[in-house]
Amino acid sequence: MKIFLTIIFYSFYLLFPLIVFLSWQLYKNKKRPIEIIILLILAIFLIWMRFVELNNLIVKDYKFTKNKGYNNEIKVAVFSDMHLGVYNNDSIIKKIVQKIKKINPDVVIIPGDFIYFIDKNKLVEQFSDLKNISVPVLAVLGNHDYGKPEKNISQDLNSVLESLGIIMIDNQVKKININGDLIEFIGTEDIWVGNPDYEVLRKDGSEDQVDFTFFITHNPDTLYEVKDLAIDDYKKIDLMIAGHTHAGQIRLPILYKHIIPTKYNFDKGFYNISNLNLFITPGIGTVGLPLRLFNFPELSILNIRY
Repeated sequence: MKIFLTIIFYSFYLLFPLIVFLSWQLYKNKKRPIEIIILLILAIFLIWMRFVELNNLIVKDYKFTKNKGYNNEIKVAVFSDMHLGVYNNDSIIKKIVQKIKKINPDVVIIPGDFIYFIDKNKLVEQFSDLKNISVPVLAVLGNHDYGKPEKNISQDLNSVLESLGIIMIDNQVKKININGDLIEFIGTEDIWVGNPDYEVLRKDGSEDQVDFTFFITHNPDTLYEVKDLAIDDYKKIDLMIAGHTHAGQIRLPILYKHIIPTKYNFDKGFYNISNLNLFITPGIGTVGLPLRLFNFPELSILNIRY
């Protein structure tokens, strides 16, 4: 499979000589055959998706307010689905880290899918720049990290990320003092291939001390697993954060929603379902085809007021 994907990845470079050939055919043929024009437009379109849009990381700001009479703010950088391996490499991590340094958020959240057919011996090399982020970074793993559909190297990945200073919170709770407030981060394993333990959401007596609670998971469908948990027994989630959808990756109007891997028609951005707030970041990398359309890789910046 990896060999096949590698062939796909490099085959797009053939588009450049194809454009030269088609342009020459148009130049010498005064009738301007429509089939050549269509092929030329298609080739240019594919070059945009593969070499332009895919390689331009954007930063997008969002606002979320917990209480109308808010007194405090926190800035959170969110990115997911880097899929380093057969299509992406550490250059995208360098870009992300550079932008994070300029933005200077209070905390960084990564809701999974770090890899895509990667050589486990290159994990340290590929992710080493993450150690240059100076603020707390919290993360969970995604379905590809657990080996769907690749080989499961989640333990190796988890160890490498922790060695780089990433706080891994799969089925764990972490409380951090940020700007004088106690912020709680609750994470669960992936719903597809992990073993999510929702008992980490059970009240533990510290609720009155916590100023804001994040629930971090890879797949947004997890919302439907937790939305009906008994209010008296489980913690109130202020904001759930997920990735996974790639926002369709290739956002062809109408069609793209049918390829998003979700049971509940999730896409990107904010949702409020059963009084549970969810934010889905559209991701960085690609799977299947190394293409993005109308969907630049995004570093999401959440300006949260509470």
